[in-house]
Amino acid sequence: MKSAFIYIMASVRVALKIGYIGTNYYGFQIQPDVPTIEAEIFRALEELDIIKSRRDAHFSYAGRTDRGVHARSQVISFDATREISPRMLNSALPDDIFAYAVAYPPQKFNARKDAISRTYRYFLFAPDLSVERMRSAASLFEGVHDFSNFAELDKERRSPIRHVLRLEVRRRGDFVVFDVCARSFLRKMVRKIVAALACIGRGEKDEAWLEDLLAVRVREFIKPVPPFGLVLWDVQYSRDVEFEEDAYALEKINEKLSEQFIFHRTLSAVFRDLME
Repeated sequence: MKSAFIYIMASVRVALKIGYIGTNYYGFQIQPDVPTIEAEIFRALEELDIIKSRRDAHFSYAGRTDRGVHARSQVISFDATREISPRMLNSALPDDIFAYAVAYPPQKFNARKDAISRTYRYFLFAPDLSVERMRSAASLFEGVHDFSNFAELDKERRSPIRHVLRLEVRRRGDFVVFDVCARSFLRKMVRKIVAALACIGRGEKDEAWLEDLLAVRVREFIKPVPPFGLVLWDVQYSRDVEFEEDAYALEKINEKLSEQFIFHRTLSAVFRDLME
């Protein structure tokens, strides 16, 4: 009992904001024999002696992202052996995973259970789609609905009922950007919502079709848009969690992202000319 008491007193609850480029990973959650975001985070935390084990750390995360999905503001929480800084963790992480803000919430804070909303952003390359039609149809998703037609229901048999708080659609050059905010999401729910709205934007379907799907008057498979355009954008909490950004970490992250931005813009120009 004495040793357990000493461990509890010596630990500190930590919450971190994490970003990542999910291209090279099989999603966030640890899986056997494949690279995942969570596995890299645990490797770094153990390498720096910030946690002793996953079980003792009471680790939690705000959202489970699928293979190829990115994050701007994933939140993780755990019991650490000492206070840490984002730059400390980044020193042991690969360049495509990065921490940039830290908080020291109450001991029972849970990054998943205490979240009251999550926002995902999707970037759809769609220079010819009608934003006006999609924006009008997007309002149908807001509120409480059965999203059985807009999700890949897992073996846990969770309820398909979800509450979408906000769905915004806007054009940004050749892209249409979707912001979907809800209390919680089902697997592939955002990607299927975007795919359905794209059908509306192309004039292939109408709003009556969406209404039938949301009312589950019909059953229809909707192929989700690809994962590479999806970003876990923001997570909000009910209790006060004061995150402090690490200016040095942000500077270094932006430098690395700028390098990748130039690399991919250059490849885009190469591909365009090769296609021509």
